Amino acid sequence: MQKTLLQKTALIGLVLLILQGLLLMIGGVVDERHARRDAVTREIASSHFGSQAFAGPVLSIPYVEEYEEAIPSTGQPAVARQRIERTLRLFPARSEILGAAAAGTKSRGLFKARIFDWQAGISGEFDIAAPAFERSRERSTITWGRPTLSFALGDPRGLIGTPTLRWGEETLAFEKGSGLPNIGNGLHASPARIDPARAQRIAYTMKIGLRGTDSLSVVPLAHANRVVLESAWPHPSFGGEFLPDPQTQQVTKDGFAAAWQVDALASKAQQQILAQIGRNPPCHDTICADRMAVRFIEPIDIYALSDRAIKYGLLFIILTFACFMLFEIVKRLPLHPAQYFLVGLALAVFFLLLIALSEHLAFARAYLAAAGACIALIGVYLCAVLRSALRGIGFACLLAALYGALYGLLIAEDIALLLGSLLIFGLIALAMMVTRKVDWYASDPGTA
Repeated sequence: MQKTLLQKTALIGLVLLILQGLLLMIGGVVDERHARRDAVTREIASSHFGSQAFAGPVLSIPYVEEYEEAIPSTGQPAVARQRIERTLRLFPARSEILGAAAAGTKSRGLFKARIFDWQAGISGEFDIAAPAFERSRERSTITWGRPTLSFALGDPRGLIGTPTLRWGEETLAFEKGSGLPNIGNGLHASPARIDPARAQRIAYTMKIGLRGTDSLSVVPLAHANRVVLESAWPHPSFGGEFLPDPQTQQVTKDGFAAAWQVDALASKAQQQILAQIGRNPPCHDTICADRMAVRFIEPIDIYALSDRAIKYGLLFIILTFACFMLFEIVKRLPLHPAQYFLVGLALAVFFLLLIALSEHLAFARAYLAAAGACIALIGVYLCAVLRSALRGIGFACLLAALYGALYGLLIAEDIALLLGSLLIFGLIALAMMVTRKVDWYASDPGTA
């Protein structure tokens, strides 16, 4: 009697191992589709425009230092004139960026990439008052050259039209390239000559439009930075080294709005940009500095949810098999391991149906369709196997409850672990209560 029960349990364990292998294969399909989606996003970015970053402005003023230096000699003293070329880099005293982003979708086959259109107005001010700069001799002669105003961009291909720049009383035209060493992507303009020895404040305003894929970031290079961003896209993901001020952050079904306030005392961006300018070779990223960032994400990542569902797959099958065994013991109606396998196979194929349908339908509809198909198939099958339509419908209702619980776990996100733990505990408690009076030594579901 007990030998038969142990043999059947061992066979069911073997079935579970086979089904676990099948679940791993389905998980591999999900990973492959996820990787393909990411590859398509990169292809769209490489052929159109990629993630966008904005940094600037940086005011660069070249200068030449000249001085005379005595050269020791055995005869008459000789004098050599030394000439050293350097560049002074200055950052704004304050900067304010007010922007709005319209998000959309670009498709390639079944896969989609999130794109956006950012329109921004930028204003700020340079406070130039005898800045500290490198000097080899105290009384050397300094000759200042033509300054350059530089802006770094993540991907210049995303520029919409021609940006406009007002510098003091001048209207400047942009040229290609940031004009900064080791930072190629961007724009630069050449304002009139500046005498840094004379205290002065120079205000600037700029209007720019950028298209990008997936994410937008702003590098806070001014001493006092304020960035405001709003969009009709209701699913932002804030990142970078600085998050928006909590009291300004608003996310609703109609879109989001957020504002950042960053002071140079809290940021290493200025030092990082200066290090990138002087580094050879440069870092791998276009702009290597702290930033404020936002991603325009999909409301539901079907691949992440499918992967999470598969992680519950084996537990799902074990619970179903446990119900079968309890039914066998209580009702004395033996089931063959092949019948266990076929039901487990249908449960496993649910996850393959889910990922296939969710690429064409909304995830909730795909889940409902896949679950409905599997519940109907297993219900009809069990009506015959269990020799009772009532029993088959009962098991179908039990499966429907399990599928409903699984969907709740998938969309719960932050409390998914808690709900999953409570569900498992509750099911174990239920099984213990149902079988608390079962005489396991006398129980034998029979042989198939």
